Amino acid sequence: MRILSDSAKYKRVAIISICALSVIIAGCGTKKFPKPLGGAPPPQAKNLSAQVLPGGVELSWSPVAMEVGKRIGYSIMRSDLKWENRNCLECPPPEQQRVQTIDAANAKPGEDGKLRWVDANVSYRRAFRYQVAVTDEKGDHVSISNPAIAKVYPGPAAPVNLAAATQPQGILLQWKPVLKDLEGNNIDASSLSFRVERLSGDKGWQKAAPSLIKGDAYVDHSVAPGQNYSYRVVGALFTDEVSILGVPSFTVQAKGPETVQPPPPGKVWITPAHGVLEIHWTESDGATGGYHVYRREGKEINRLTASPVQHPPFVDKDAKKGMTYFYAVSAVSAQADHKEGLLSKWTEVRNLLTE
Repeated sequence: MRILSDSAKYKRVAIISICALSVIIAGCGTKKFPKPLGGAPPPQAKNLSAQVLPGGVELSWSPVAMEVGKRIGYSIMRSDLKWENRNCLECPPPEQQRVQTIDAANAKPGEDGKLRWVDANVSYRRAFRYQVAVTDEKGDHVSISNPAIAKVYPGPAAPVNLAAATQPQGILLQWKPVLKDLEGNNIDASSLSFRVERLSGDKGWQKAAPSLIKGDAYVDHSVAPGQNYSYRVVGALFTDEVSILGVPSFTVQAKGPETVQPPPPGKVWITPAHGVLEIHWTESDGATGGYHVYRREGKEINRLTASPVQHPPFVDKDAKKGMTYFYAVSAVSAQADHKEGLLSKWTEVRNLLTE
């Protein structure tokens, strides 16, 4: 038997390693991942989140951009998790199953730009892991979204004694919490919050308050003069590190005060077009005397409208290429004094296009 010296052993190991590396590089007998067509990554559904409702789990995600001539869709994928593993992010998920397919051409986003779908096939004290896959014309998956886990608990009972009163600065809402869940179990008052929702015109139910409310009262300042509104309040139970929504209260109606300043637009977005920037916005409730448009560049804020414009869009012809701007819009009252309301949220845009 031939005994190798230590130096010979090291040389043999090095030769074997180099040979193994050569095989890997050559790809002989190995599986390669397919390259994305065109060199660009496939479109992906992003920002997937799950909200537990009394009637199921509502999924929401950001839609992908549609390409002309291409047909895509969404596949809702779900895994049933063991209840004891509902908070274990390291645990491997069970096999996914497709529970719904959606044609992207027929999917209409909401006011916040998100797509939504509700999984009604759920029950209490069960946990589910969801992902949304983008599919091509053949129905094959081309990408998968981030995961979202839903832990299904019974939500809080509906608040009672909801009342609304018109005040000089808005509409005051008051209610009485019910410290029970939908199964009749007692809940801790410190874990209970409330979502105030408002209905006006054909916009459907929307959040009147930007965040959950602690306590039993809220003043809605974002109302239009003389405009009629309906309100309801929904309890939100914080448990197991998630918020579970309950059933809504009965609705009440109230009218905005005549002297209040008009609310700002709820959404502002910018569209580049032929070397200029078009500023769009959702029009405010009730009668207005028009809108003012503001642009912020660094710390400098300028109003771009000498007099109120009646409807969107407003065209900013002075935007320079390569510059980053922020835009906001305010509404003015319909009365002759044209009192100006608050500014909307600022929307950022980088002007990269020219004619």
